[in-house]
Amino acid sequence: MSRRMQRACPRCRTTNRDEARFCAGCGLSLDFVPGEAPRAGRIRHPRPKNAPDDFERCEGTEDLHFRWKSAWGSGTFLGTEPIAVTVFNGGYPLESVELKVTGTDTEGKSVFDIEMQVSAMPHGETVEIEVPSYEYSTPAATIKVTLVSAEFGSET
Repeated sequence: MSRRMQRACPRCRTTNRDEARFCAGCGLSLDFVPGEAPRAGRIRHPRPKNAPDDFERCEGTEDLHFRWKSAWGSGTFLGTEPIAVTVFNGGYPLESVELKVTGTDTEGKSVFDIEMQVSAMPHGETVEIEVPSYEYSTPAATIKVTLVSAEFGSET
């Protein structure tokens, strides 16, 4: 007699058949990236919202994207003014999000490496975070945003 495998949904903990593609309790996609733990922010939404054209994908996730500019407006003025980072969430709503923002200069040397907290990132919306100018003394030529951790948020 064979036994069916079951697995718990990482968001609502409902037990689902192993072959289920979506959670019977909350509808979360159960198609995980092979070899990766099913964690919030790392599970691809089945119908993600498209990021605006000028956004880049955040590392560690498929559904978070970002862009950056001077906090004083488009472009940089001095290269040492605060940096505004806008993050777009095209996937599942997230809460207690921890992001790592790193900047490098034109030679690829690290300018800053900081972790920032975002309380909530709703599906299909943007949030803005700011890298204060006191975090660096050399202008950043490139910026990278990486998802460190997150919790599933509630659907609205």
